[in-house]
This record gives sequence, structure tokens and C-alpha cells, in this order.
Amino acid sequence: MARHRRDDETILRIAQMRYDQRLPQNEIARALDISESTVSRALKAAMDLGFVEIQISPTGLRDFAMERRLVHGYGLDFAVVVQPRAGGASVGDVLGRAVARVIEDRMVPGAVVGVSDGDTVAAVAAAARRAKSSDIDVVSLIGGVGAPQIPSHSSEVCRTLANGLGGRAWQLPVPAIVDGAEAAAHLKATSTVGAVFDLMGRANLALVGIGAISPFASVFRHGVIPGEKTEAIAAAGAVGTICGWFFGPRGELISTEFDDRTLSVAPRVLQRIPLRLGVAMHAVKAPAIRAALVGGWVNAIGLDSETAEELLRIR
Repeated sequence: MARHRRDDETILRIAQMRYDQRLPQNEIARALDISESTVSRALKAAMDLGFVEIQISPTGLRDFAMERRLVHGYGLDFAVVVQPRAGGASVGDVLGRAVARVIEDRMVPGAVVGVSDGDTVAAVAAAARRAKSSDIDVVSLIGGVGAPQIPSHSSEVCRTLANGLGGRAWQLPVPAIVDGAEAAAHLKATSTVGAVFDLMGRANLALVGIGAISPFASVFRHGVIPGEKTEAIAAAGAVGTICGWFFGPRGELISTEFDDRTLSVAPRVLQRIPLRLGVAMHAVKAPAIRAALVGGWVNAIGLDSETAEELLRIR
């Protein structure tokens, strides 16, 4: 006998409540006024029908030994390191899921999460699931870089992470770098933008991408800073960038002509956030990551194993 469409809709709803909302079976049964055995049968049917797929948990792809070496070697709060998975999800997706699980576990009522832009940060945001509390604020730490609709744009990352965690999104509706210092000061003085900057200062967790000084860094790739400025910024001593700011090999702030035009969390504000989690991929970024750790820009990291190995090598 063919299944009724309504049966499929009920099965899908139960699966979503169990796996997306992470509700226990007894709560689902009460909410839908059905028995727990009916819930159990629906979950089995969801698996049989392909509504639900089993995947290896990102925890199973973490390199705990390397994580311990990084924590010991750099004095970190914690590290997340994932290994490549042959024939499966990309390393970026696995890293995003692994870091998202760590963030979810740290969400408490009243939590404020600051978030930057970038591809790896976007992967974390895309993998986030509903936290135990919905009393969570997610705030952009930097204005827009690139087109607003791209997944790595700060507003899109903020919205995606807030939706995933079930919290509120506070996007920063301005470019990362504006035409002049006067324009930057004017925008910060507006109530809308000023409220976002105020919330940045109350964050207890920051999720930020770490970039190297190369044409592939988002601020150069999307033309926020002209590509021809890359060599000049590197010549000034910069090895890395976080939230539009540049730093040298010891993590020291490297001043540029763009500083007073940058609409981003101030370095001193970022470094006061209790947990500062930097995420990055590709071994070429290891010097920038090392500098960010030494200089206190971040105190926890999420990496792929190749980058982690290089970071340990240059310690």
C-alpha cells in the first residue's frame, strides 16, 4: 500500500524535532500527543526512507594527540584539529562541524558570540545546530567584505550562525573600510552601528578567521584594500590579519593607512574577550597563526592536520 503524503510529513517533522532541535523522544511524544513507540518507529522510517543520513561525527575525525601538543606548546585553552577524510566531506566542512560542536557546548543563557568573516568561519556557521538556550546574541565583528550575498560575508556569517544556534543576529551594516576617517567616525556615532559596537564589547566568545598577507586574504581578494598594497603592508612587517587589522611576527599591531577608516572590533576589545577562537586552513598560514597566538589575538584554534603540523614545526 502506498504511503500517504501526510505520513511522510509527520515522519519528517519528528525527524527534524529529534535531530535538528535535539529534543528527546518523550518530549516529541508529548508535543505531538503520540506515544513514544510511535516516535521511535517514525525515526526508524526516516532512516529507511532516506530522510536522515548517518555520518561519522566530526569528533571521530579529530586528532586528539596533536590537539594536546598544540595546547601544551602554545598554552591554549583548547585546540580542534581534524584529519582529511578520503572520499567524504571536504576538510573544511569537517572542521566547520567539529568547531561548531565545541561552540554549541559553550552556549549558556546570555552568551554573546562575536564572529568575523571568511570561508572557514562561514563553514563553522553553516554547521551550527540549535543550542540548549535561545538566549544568545551573535554579533558581527567586522563590516562587510565582498558582495553581501556570498557565504563568507560578515553579515551572512552572522545571520547563518544565529539561525543555527537559535539566537539573535546583530549584523554590522557598513563596509569593513570606508572612504575616510570622518565617515568612519560618523557611522560609529549612529545609533544602529553604535549598538553593534557596544555589543562587541560584551562578547564572551569570538570566532575569527586568520589570514596571511597574500592576495588570497579576503580584504585583498575582494578589493577592500587594493591588491597593490599587499607588498607595502608586508614590507611594514605584517604577517597576518584578523578582522581587518594587521600584525607582525610577535603579534604586534602593524599600523597602516587604513586604520582610521576600518569599521571592525578594536584590537584591544577583541583581546579582552575571554575565549578567542581562531580558525584557519592551509599550512601557508602557519606563521600568521603563530603570530596571532603569541600576540594574544586568539587563545584557541581550529585547524586541519597539515596546518597544525606546520604550526608545531615552527614553534
